[in-house]
Amino acid sequence: MDKKNTFKQIISDFLDRELTSVYSREYDLPFNSNKIISVIGPRRAGKTHVLFNLIKELRNTLPNERLVYINFEDDRLFPMRLEDMDIMIKGYYELYPDNKDHTVYFFLDEIQEVPNWEKFIRRIHDQENCRIYLTGSSSKMLSREIATALRGRTITFEIFPLSFSEFLQFKGINVNPNTSKGEATLVHESWSYLRQGGFPELIFSEPRFHKKIIEEYLDLMIYKDLTERFSIHNTYLIKYLLKHFLVNIANPITITKTYNDLRSQGLKISKNTVFEYTSHLEEAYLIFTAKLFTSSVRKQAVNPTKIYGIDPAFKHAVSISEDWGRLLENMVYLHLRRKGISPSYILSHQEVDFYWEGGQLINASIDVSNPSTYYREITGLISAMKSLGVNDGKVITMDYLEVYKERDIKIEFIPFWKFVFDL
Repeated sequence: MDKKNTFKQIISDFLDRELTSVYSREYDLPFNSNKIISVIGPRRAGKTHVLFNLIKELRNTLPNERLVYINFEDDRLFPMRLEDMDIMIKGYYELYPDNKDHTVYFFLDEIQEVPNWEKFIRRIHDQENCRIYLTGSSSKMLSREIATALRGRTITFEIFPLSFSEFLQFKGINVNPNTSKGEATLVHESWSYLRQGGFPELIFSEPRFHKKIIEEYLDLMIYKDLTERFSIHNTYLIKYLLKHFLVNIANPITITKTYNDLRSQGLKISKNTVFEYTSHLEEAYLIFTAKLFTSSVRKQAVNPTKIYGIDPAFKHAVSISEDWGRLLENMVYLHLRRKGISPSYILSHQEVDFYWEGGQLINASIDVSNPSTYYREITGLISAMKSLGVNDGKVITMDYLEVYKERDIKIEFIPFWKFVFDL
């Protein structure tokens, strides 16, 4: 079958597809924007289903044949060339010539498989009566590269694994948090969330397969995305760094110390290579970094950086240490990132986990039943409050709820489930 007929078949097959098993997510993609909508994030986080949900909604108001979905990882299309994109457009309009007079929605999944895709996208965006939605694997379609390639024509949405409320929705859990049973269920599911993470596939897989599934995700991201995208030859180093960061999740880390540890093992590498590989892991959405909150660039550079992972499932896959407190802190960080916040940490009398300009002071503590832990959290926050002139702070726990007040200072102890619902 020639390429044009292959495109026609793929387009027609999708038009006949019932999108019955699509779950809604907490992303509100615009459906009538003149901008190209780019959807990026780690593999298996659900980018395709975010598109499917929008298509499902649009089918209620638009003729189905004006909603075109193509997955460029479809083996029937290999190998893809730039000129094949014109064949796709011609094939579609041969099927539906009358749609030349109407707005057509093109949903182009894993667009990075097409060499020089941005040239075609810019042209049809400027010349055709269409709306364009793109997804791409994060390491091959980075935000900064999209901004350069599409020159102000795009709005980018980051898709993460499931939030806690999405996790509950996918599991079919709907409870009243104001009842004792509802509250107990939410605490129980908070622990499940810390153990399992938010990759959608795990919701519908047997727990005995979870570790294997996550290991395959990591292999795919390391070998297909990172090594191919960045031409990485030292796969041992990139795997070592990723495991090192995931094992030490939410702990302050210095690249210099990491470099020295590697050198002590006899590895002949430069410090710049360690910095470069760390940056690649961050660009691929495998890790995130939080720096010290300070106006001094020098202080930020010489102080440790805190590392967070895209999902706790990766931590469980590479480490036998559970370290629930660090995992809770990681999940609080991810919730803030989903809200568009990139927090820093505070180093005052004691460390405070999260703060951002004009925002909140937040600590995460898995269990504050021990009085020494309870007062450590309070004294650390009070010290930072006085330093910053802030009167409110929060301690995110698993199941403890209280408001501590001292003169004009207020510190709320809030269970994780309540924090994510309220913020």
